[in-house]
Amino acid sequence: MMKPPRLSLKTCYTKAWKAFAKWWIPICLIASVLMVFQLGPKQLAKAESSAVGQILEQIVAAFEQNDLDRIEDLVAELNETTWAYAEKVMLFALYALPFAALLSILLLSTSVMAVKNQRTRYPPGRIVVIALVNMVIAFAKLLLIFLLFPLGFFLYIKLYFVTLLMLEEALSPGKAIEKSWKMTSGNFWPLFGMAAINGTLQLAMAPTLIGLVPAIGFANTSRAAAYSILR
Repeated sequence: MMKPPRLSLKTCYTKAWKAFAKWWIPICLIASVLMVFQLGPKQLAKAESSAVGQILEQIVAAFEQNDLDRIEDLVAELNETTWAYAEKVMLFALYALPFAALLSILLLSTSVMAVKNQRTRYPPGRIVVIALVNMVIAFAKLLLIFLLFPLGFFLYIKLYFVTLLMLEEALSPGKAIEKSWKMTSGNFWPLFGMAAINGTLQLAMAPTLIGLVPAIGFANTSRAAAYSILR
């Protein structure tokens, strides 16, 4: 069996930058709309989030003063406010998540076209199916990362190309998982480095918001570039 090629981050990012420089307008447009859906829950529940923070500060002060009655009242208030915050976020997510999933696939498909420097028409039905599968896989990976970080991040890297394989090669979810597993064999640490670099870049740009849009777009383009090299 032929071994997959070795991934060079320098080669990958050079390829991604050339593609991004040509296609940055559509990539950033989609990324900006996607960011609205990602940041929407936080902004809509800003008042509740601020209230939770204030209550926590008051609880700390009450502990320092050993005011047990005050602590009991504050804990009850915290539970009520936290539930209100969670309810608002979950309600928004219920409506926004499908759109965010579709936008994520559109962003990734545009990044693939940028790397190939060629426009491609993907069947709408395939886009919808991939978006649904991507939601399930993303939720499972995030859950594992929070519950069991090493295993969760290992699976995150091993399933790095599932969406791209379903998009580009029209593979079923099972076949895409199997092929992604093979493609990432021998390239775990370069891909780990890519995920770390992209994550750090987006985290660094998050306070500016304007800088976060191209950071999200470039992260998707680098992922598409890595796929094209290992494919």
